[in-house]
Amino acid sequence: MLVWFIATGFLHLIPERVLPSPVAVAQRFLELIAEPFAGTTLFGHAFASLSRWMLGVLSAVVIGVPLGFLLAWIPVVRAVVAPAFELLRYIPPFAWIPIAVLWLGANTSAQALVVFVAAFPAIVINSRLGVAQTDPLLLKASRVLGASSMRTLVSVVAPVAAPVSFTGIRIGFGNGWMALVGAELVVGKQGLGNLILQGQANLSTPTIVVGMVSIALIATLFDALLQRAQHMLFRWSPRKSSR
Repeated sequence: MLVWFIATGFLHLIPERVLPSPVAVAQRFLELIAEPFAGTTLFGHAFASLSRWMLGVLSAVVIGVPLGFLLAWIPVVRAVVAPAFELLRYIPPFAWIPIAVLWLGANTSAQALVVFVAAFPAIVINSRLGVAQTDPLLLKASRVLGASSMRTLVSVVAPVAAPVSFTGIRIGFGNGWMALVGAELVVGKQGLGNLILQGQANLSTPTIVVGMVSIALIATLFDALLQRAQHMLFRWSPRKSSR
């Protein structure tokens, strides 16, 4: 921050059109809070991005966690689903943007689909890993005590796998956020990605930097909240499992 301020705001070694000073960014930040730009204020753009992001990542959680458990627990599901999943998860999320627009139109649903595609693999993989790492002695003890396969999965495996699965959710949230911003750069009328794009179109470098900083701050805040929730929910889990 000090080097940035000295190089741009004090010595003026870098033109503002290349990199604005922190003071110029702060001024533009306050302006965007109060005045609409590209259709709405900064908070409006942030809310639009958050709405699409939450729709995509929550869908990925609802589908991805049970699928990860089933892939690790039921051989038939693993044999049928795993090959297709392994093939599709290597397709970059941005490659889905054109087909998402063709399917759903240039709207919130298309962007949420891109978020879903970005978040889904990490959630499935970590949920599957959590189940696979369950101590075999616990499974044997459950069977000896007469528990059914489903009861073992729900009462024994799920609590053990939960910390690792939650780590996958954290990763999925981050992947989905980055994919959303990329999708908004391509399609969308509101959102932080579109704010950056409109800043470029208007040759307003401070607007671009405000959008970038806002993206970073929101992601950092949500990850901190998820870390806090992870520590509160899984106090019984070893520290290494919640990293």
